[in-house]
Amino acid sequence: MPPQLPPSTSVALDRPGLGAARSAASAERKVLLTTPVPTQKTAWTKARMDVLHLLRDTGYTVLEVPPQARPGDWLRLLRQLRQELGGSGHVLIEYPFQQRKRLYVLSAMARLAGARFYVLLHDLDSLRFRDSPKEREIAVLRLFDGIVSHNPTMTEWLREGGIRSPVVDLNLFDYRCAVPGGPWHEDRISAPLKVASCGNLSWDKARYIYDPRLSALQGVELDLYGAFFEQERMPSRRLQYHGVFDPDTPALQRRYHFGLVWDGTGVDQCEGNYGNYMRYNNPHKLSLYVAMGLPVIVWRESAIAQFVERCGIGVAVRDLRELGTIAHRVSNDEYQAMVRNLKPLSHAVRRGDFLQDALIRLMR
Repeated sequence: MPPQLPPSTSVALDRPGLGAARSAASAERKVLLTTPVPTQKTAWTKARMDVLHLLRDTGYTVLEVPPQARPGDWLRLLRQLRQELGGSGHVLIEYPFQQRKRLYVLSAMARLAGARFYVLLHDLDSLRFRDSPKEREIAVLRLFDGIVSHNPTMTEWLREGGIRSPVVDLNLFDYRCAVPGGPWHEDRISAPLKVASCGNLSWDKARYIYDPRLSALQGVELDLYGAFFEQERMPSRRLQYHGVFDPDTPALQRRYHFGLVWDGTGVDQCEGNYGNYMRYNNPHKLSLYVAMGLPVIVWRESAIAQFVERCGIGVAVRDLRELGTIAHRVSNDEYQAMVRNLKPLSHAVRRGDFLQDALIRLMR
């Protein structure tokens, strides 16, 4: 059961311990090297655009990697790096990176510019997809002088793979958005439990929503929001689909008790490639719910379960068939504590505190 006492943001952020390091980091020269971001509204593009805006606001110079292999374009980029960095500072790359082999060239260019070479991990393909070799990915990640990982579980996986450079945990992806409307949470716990499931609703990524066992659950009302919904696969009308909202101005159709963080093929656990990935990653939809101040339900074996329970912002379950029992297991006092605990985290995640603090810890 989640803790009843509301924690401060120091549970998730190391703000008090970063005073001198924060001052030094603000003076450091730093460059974000990026590639064009697709225009479609997905968690991947939202996360990348948030990083670009947050880092630009905190003093990063943003430079674009040449799309072609013309030597003149790359020499021009090297001159820009030397001019912006002045023989010190660091270069930051987001990963996965288009045309991975170019990272070897960019690593050499960062060193020629006298800078450290850092990476922010959005996803790891060798954890997401069985046909992506771990050894190849680890070899690429060894190019970096420092890594921003998702969480302690992912960091342990990197260490076991042979990464020896400094690694810091992000803990939670930031979610840049206007101050959400709402409130989106209910005032009190009650039955039936009202749950929102937001994100990619395709058969490949969220097959669990098309399982007849989910539609048959008693004591829960589950509403769906997101792209790639496949109505023809839905076995019942009991699950309501409410379309796609703009991720920069998120809004739900009504108030809910919880937001669901679940992926994969299974109702009884997160299965398949995307489900198994939950054991290691920080799903972007968790950041969405935190930004909106909505308590969450997560899989007990996911990497984020420890964070959710430690911060007292939700409930971890082994099986989606537990959803109907939550209204009887969680008291009103416990639910209201979750809502209170979310308030400082919601402000922090919308300001960009998690990425800023992770990069400061990496520079320290």
